[in-house]
Amino acid sequence: MKKASPVRIVSAYYFLMYLMSSVLLPYTSLHFHDRGFSPSTIGYILSLWAFVGVIAQPVMGLLNDRLQRTKVLLFLLVLITPASGLLFYTSNAFGAIVAVSLLFAWFQSSLPSMSDAAAVQIGRTQGFAFGNVRLWGALSYAIGAFAVGFYYEKYGYDHVFLMYALLAIPTAAIVFLLPVTHTNSARISVFQQLGDVVRNRTFLFFCLISFMTMLAVTASATFLPLYFDEHGFDKRFLGTAIALAALIEVPMFWWAAKLGNKFGKSLLLAAAASLYALKYLILFLTSNVYMTLATQLLDGIAFAFFAGVAVELVDRLAGARTKATYQTLYAAVTWGLGGIAGNLIGGQIVELRGVAFLYFVLFLLCASSALFYTRVRQEHSKLPKAGA
Repeated sequence: MKKASPVRIVSAYYFLMYLMSSVLLPYTSLHFHDRGFSPSTIGYILSLWAFVGVIAQPVMGLLNDRLQRTKVLLFLLVLITPASGLLFYTSNAFGAIVAVSLLFAWFQSSLPSMSDAAAVQIGRTQGFAFGNVRLWGALSYAIGAFAVGFYYEKYGYDHVFLMYALLAIPTAAIVFLLPVTHTNSARISVFQQLGDVVRNRTFLFFCLISFMTMLAVTASATFLPLYFDEHGFDKRFLGTAIALAALIEVPMFWWAAKLGNKFGKSLLLAAAASLYALKYLILFLTSNVYMTLATQLLDGIAFAFFAGVAVELVDRLAGARTKATYQTLYAAVTWGLGGIAGNLIGGQIVELRGVAFLYFVLFLLCASSALFYTRVRQEHSKLPKAGA
């Protein structure tokens, strides 16, 4: 029997890992709502998950770089995360839910960024781009979230954590097939790892720009339904809007790998930020539902470009001994803090000036980010890699 190639194994892993997420993350608020929790309580629970993730991801990255046991840690994350999720079924008491949330969010938030760190390293040694495997995650997430929605609508949202746990079994099994990543560098202390990060000005600048971008992206996604409401659009088009962005992502992840290699990672990130800026400017200037749907294509392309190459650029900026530290810290700052800030700041702007004005602010943020990404390219060409 012919052995599966590394790119196929990693692709299968991403397909299953994001399929796991697709049956849970889009439906967690509905799960807790069906259990009788108020909207404010649900908001507190999900916000707690986000804050825990900001702390957990860099800590787990430091641990991974210290131990150099990536496959073991991924296996434990894939199993412990759903196992802790099943504890949500044991009690409806708010204190118990908070305690379980601390445990669940710690491991769940670390899984994607730890996987990205491993996938980029495997791709570098095996000769494939990150976008070539990440596209399978985009595909499975779109399929899973769409298909399982019909099941939940018929049978209720009580089974979300159970479905998540069932899909963790094949995901954990495929972790053992992942190629082993090795580094010839000696282990360093935690203080040396942190010092490596602090001294890398290019990486810190890159994190700041990506924080601005993700702030805008999160605010846009959160308040798009209110944009529909403010302009009197038929809310049935919301599902169409989400589907359009998700479907275009899949081929664009493949193109991200090609274009990133040809034109450079930083320029492709600048292009992604420019596409986001164009979308937000259109939403600010127009009030047509079909134009709004068309902008979702820009959203899907931009997301694939951003997610497809950002982690590869982080890998290049990191030293051989701090790959996972950089990836998890980057994820915590951008997807974590950026997401939290996007919801908080976006809410304040909407309350004061309305959703349309929010999109003007988001346009300014992403237009600025596009310019700053070109600066990252210049800095990266002048500075040596951290820890090299």
